[in-house]
Amino acid sequence: MNIRQTCIVVGLVWLLAACGQNLDGVYKDDLGLQKYEFQGNGTVYVSTMGVTREATYLVEDKKVKITNDGETIIYDLNEDGTIKGPLGMTLRPDPVK
Repeated sequence: MNIRQTCIVVGLVWLLAACGQNLDGVYKDDLGLQKYEFQGNGTVYVSTMGVTREATYLVEDKKVKITNDGETIIYDLNEDGTIKGPLGMTLRPDPVK
């Protein structure tokens, strides 16, 4: 395989990996009012002021689509790993495991 073919194969692998990306971990807003616990299986637990609800999520085209009770809210997945939600809310990865 020559260098050009190798580059094409590597590019395709990266593209496929990005299409099926899942989040895994806890994300919180700056005020600590919201907590999102993403599971690698497409489940997310959304906690707001002590009330937790289970939802599903899908990562697609730098968007995180969270669906609960038939309603989908679309969040932006930023390059720095943060998630931007409605009304300018920013969710940051929680380093505490």
